[in-house]
Amino acid sequence: MRYLVASLLCVFTLSLTAQEIGFGQTNWLIIDEERDNREIPCVVWYPAEESSAEAIPLGGDFPVFIMAHGFLMSATDYEDLALLLVNSNYVFVALDTEQGLMPDHESFGLDLSFVANQIVGGVSLGFLDESLSGRVAIGGHSMGGGASWLAAAQTSSIDAVVAMAPADTDPSAILAGENITIPVLVISGAADAVTPPETQHEPIYNSAVNSSCRAFVSIEDAGHCGFADTGTLCNLGEFGFSGLSQEDQLELSVRCIVPWLDYFVKDFTLGLEMLESEINTEELLTIDMNCTLEVKSPTSSSWQVYPNPVSFILTVDLGDFIGVNTTIKLYDSSSKLVFEKQSSSTLMIDVSVFAKGLYTLELSTSDEVLRSQVVLE
Repeated sequence: MRYLVASLLCVFTLSLTAQEIGFGQTNWLIIDEERDNREIPCVVWYPAEESSAEAIPLGGDFPVFIMAHGFLMSATDYEDLALLLVNSNYVFVALDTEQGLMPDHESFGLDLSFVANQIVGGVSLGFLDESLSGRVAIGGHSMGGGASWLAAAQTSSIDAVVAMAPADTDPSAILAGENITIPVLVISGAADAVTPPETQHEPIYNSAVNSSCRAFVSIEDAGHCGFADTGTLCNLGEFGFSGLSQEDQLELSVRCIVPWLDYFVKDFTLGLEMLESEINTEELLTIDMNCTLEVKSPTSSSWQVYPNPVSFILTVDLGDFIGVNTTIKLYDSSSKLVFEKQSSSTLMIDVSVFAKGLYTLELSTSDEVLRSQVVLE
């Protein structure tokens, strides 16, 4: 397995740095009728054909990451993080509620839950509807990290949580933690003096005792505000900080966030292996991970794709689907369709004509759609 991970690291690193796709931006206003028609404005970034407002989205179904901001911050303070996740084929939805001096943490957590449930439930949210896979992760920074704990404690439809420098909330995220059963990742700056790890990040992480998989990543010399854009109000509260730059801290963070999300939200079977390899190859990163989940098989019991990674011929064994009219599609890392064919028997695809990288193989019948990640090397 280790040689597979080593070959994947180059692919993964390129996916973070190569800005190959456009970044569309739009705004949602979601109404929660059961909370007195509460308005939940959101800023949304998504993979697009070009970088502009209301740009045409790329073809494909993308999972969603819903972000909750920190104290006295806003949705647009996380554009750098948004663009990095969009470049990894996620739709990034940033909440724009609870920006005042007296934020309601409980309402903030409920906003996260409501938006997540709307997406999972397939409620129409505009022209991006056809671009959403229905898979959702949530997360947040500082106050928003604590709010993500509150949301995760009451919403089982979420696939995963990522909390960056989380702060305890009122009601307490720490007390809510025992009700979380879904996978959670905490990313902590070891030099954070605003929400110190020992009094905030670590107790919040340790509270999720019933999570199916939890991980705590510590970044040496990282502070509190490096998860957000530079020049925000957060920096005033961390005046004089001399540790890692925002660019370096965010880059290290995303190198951990993407494989974690890919495993739990995209069902990429090597995601956790890649996360551990990122930690092992970077001296500034350490991890504590405790998982009770069963390790996912690289292939479904009813069909197989091999070899993986592949250089020349990819074999798609339909297994139980032999005799069933099946559409086989292959998408590149920007979700561009590069191969499509209908078959009812085992199919061999010459992939040597395609660029190296991470691809998604999709099998669809009249009854279901199945997907698997494939690496071309």
